[in-house]
Amino acid sequence: MESKGSPQPSVWLNKQADKEARTDQLQRSERMGQLVAVAGFIVVLLFIVVHQTRPTGFFTGEDATAAEAAVYIMLAFGIPPLLVRFFMGRKNLARPFELLSFVPFFVGQLYLLAVFPFDFAHFADPLPDSLEFLLDWVSPTFAKWILGIGIIGSAVFMVYNFLLYRAVKERLSRPMPSAENPPSG
Repeated sequence: MESKGSPQPSVWLNKQADKEARTDQLQRSERMGQLVAVAGFIVVLLFIVVHQTRPTGFFTGEDATAAEAAVYIMLAFGIPPLLVRFFMGRKNLARPFELLSFVPFFVGQLYLLAVFPFDFAHFADPLPDSLEFLLDWVSPTFAKWILGIGIIGSAVFMVYNFLLYRAVKERLSRPMPSAENPPSG
């Protein structure tokens, strides 16, 4: 069967879309998990605020203000998909918001990797002395690797989420087969 001008998704994507369509409705525990993730974003946000307001010396150079803004923008765009999933209880409804969040994540991480205005000797400074060991091990090299992986991941997931959103939306718009009328084929 030929489509009307649009390319057909791969077999793998079709299987993923079928699976996602069957599990589009979030269970209560999954919805609560979205709130836990929002809390995680808020903790990271507060950590950055402490670095900015003390100042600890973590943000360095002429690009410190732009770097702080990039981090705040990425955090701000990361929260809405979680809240949509929590309030609406549906995965696919949040995918357009995820798509929008990947753009600032991609651009922000690319910018941060290019200018890298961080002094990781001060990364753990906002923590109490007894907890600094939790972050003291993070090196500039490790942080650069994480940013690089994030850039690649953001680009890949932008495309993946777009294709998955369309495929799942199409499946969810079909009438659901009942026990009396099993799907044909």
